[in-house]
Amino acid sequence: MLSTESEIVTMPNLLVPLHEHPLSCTEENIYSCDLCYGRNGIAYQCTECGYRLHKDCIQGFLSYPSPCGHSLKISMPNKSPQYANDRCHFCQCNLNSPFARCTVCNINISLLCMGNQPPVTIFQPKHHKHSLTLLLRLVTFTCNACGVEGDRNPYVCLQCNLMVHKDCIENLPRVICINRHDHRISHTFHLGQGEEHSECGVCRKTVDWVYGAFKCSRCPNYAVHSRCATKKEVWDGIELEDVPEEEEEVEEPFVVINEKEIIHFSHEEHVLRLDENYVTDNVNMRCRGCVLAINGDSCYKCVECDYILHKACASLPRKKRHLLHNHKLTLQVDEPASLGFLCKACRTCSNGFRYKCFDGCEDDVVYDVRCSSVSEPFQHDLHPHPLYWTLESSKRCQACGTKTDDNLLNCTVCDDYALCMKCATLPRKVKHRCDDHFLSLCQGVGNASGNLWCDICETKTDPSVCYYTCEECGLSLHLNCVLGDFYYMKVGGTMPEPVVFANNGVTRPFCSVCEVHCKFPFILWGAIEDSTGYICSMDCAYIQADKY
Repeated sequence: MLSTESEIVTMPNLLVPLHEHPLSCTEENIYSCDLCYGRNGIAYQCTECGYRLHKDCIQGFLSYPSPCGHSLKISMPNKSPQYANDRCHFCQCNLNSPFARCTVCNINISLLCMGNQPPVTIFQPKHHKHSLTLLLRLVTFTCNACGVEGDRNPYVCLQCNLMVHKDCIENLPRVICINRHDHRISHTFHLGQGEEHSECGVCRKTVDWVYGAFKCSRCPNYAVHSRCATKKEVWDGIELEDVPEEEEEVEEPFVVINEKEIIHFSHEEHVLRLDENYVTDNVNMRCRGCVLAINGDSCYKCVECDYILHKACASLPRKKRHLLHNHKLTLQVDEPASLGFLCKACRTCSNGFRYKCFDGCEDDVVYDVRCSSVSEPFQHDLHPHPLYWTLESSKRCQACGTKTDDNLLNCTVCDDYALCMKCATLPRKVKHRCDDHFLSLCQGVGNASGNLWCDICETKTDPSVCYYTCEECGLSLHLNCVLGDFYYMKVGGTMPEPVVFANNGVTRPFCSVCEVHCKFPFILWGAIEDSTGYICSMDCAYIQADKY
């Protein structure tokens, strides 16, 4: 067995513990080392299997401590025994280059991990009061910090009978804020027995009180799985331990004049007066916040002009946390430029109020007030059970039939029921020029033959997806035929900017891009000289914009 550097240099035939055959020394530099693939330097070669190693590579390998305390051998890719794992025991990478192997423990270790071995003990008093010791072996265990099963290398505390992932020791925060709760939550290794902790505040699955999780000190019935709380969609990545908790002062959205009148920060020049049951036939009279029709809802109406807000929209907080984003969002009420903004959640265009992130996100994060008003549990008229934003993806929206990788609102009772944000926020009742009555959102109701017919585009309507219907006249209309791309745009505008029209007249203009009749609200484009024309959809609007 090799003990000193001089023995490597002087012995013509070398039997080292890292290879099963003797290695013969050669002075020639024509051999490629099976460890570093270099050609220069003194090399040792196995005459039986052609195995070649530089002297310096042998010395470097022997300088590594054995993480398991046993002698290690260098093995080549695809030459391990059939019973051996072809992945590194630590990093789980595929072993496509020479690696170290312990035949006693039946584990393989990449040379990169040999030079960067995990510590034998870890002591982090803020995380745990005792030292944690590495148990280097393949063993199935449930981590006491996160409650997730592992299959190797736990760190153990013999005094407390704990087994913990290395990642949980190093990366699991102690105190955080998440977008699902108004208060800070802190990590604990033992949640404690009790029915009040039965459901995770993110995924809505059972929380095992035996293992670690995050809990709220103010709300005794609120708990979140450790892995759920630290997802990038939920947590902003900021550790708040030792950071003083200070309540942020946020301005109120309006000043109260009396029990009926307010001054809203979006319309400070005039007083808004409460109307509990405002009804109007003016299709242009839309809420300036959500850009939806009032339809008899309580609203605040300006005493001097046509400015109007739903009571709920007037009460929107100027800053808030929301399940759609991991940072705090700020309410914006100024008029967006040109064609408005595209909501990141529902991918529809609007020019009403919006919530925007100003915390340095690379992408422009903006949500309309319809999507940013969705809360959990979310109740929808077409489904009997509450829906939750559980971060499950690759499901099919039951309202439009579209399969998406985006996160959906999911039913925890019916495993296959989910709604995309666009369908979840569809207006329940709308007015359209094709009928004198209100149209209601409907799904799953067909006639005797099972076939429905859209009176706008004159094609079949699929009853398995959502559509609009008139309960008195029996109409069945496609969602897009009723709403189009500009339904959430305020009607009106001033040239030369694009102007939105409601399309409630007798005639329907032709789109200047696709040359078909505009079926729903359309835009008169006049932003650039000699480019005036009618635009029927966002696709046509982008084409028109690209021309200039």
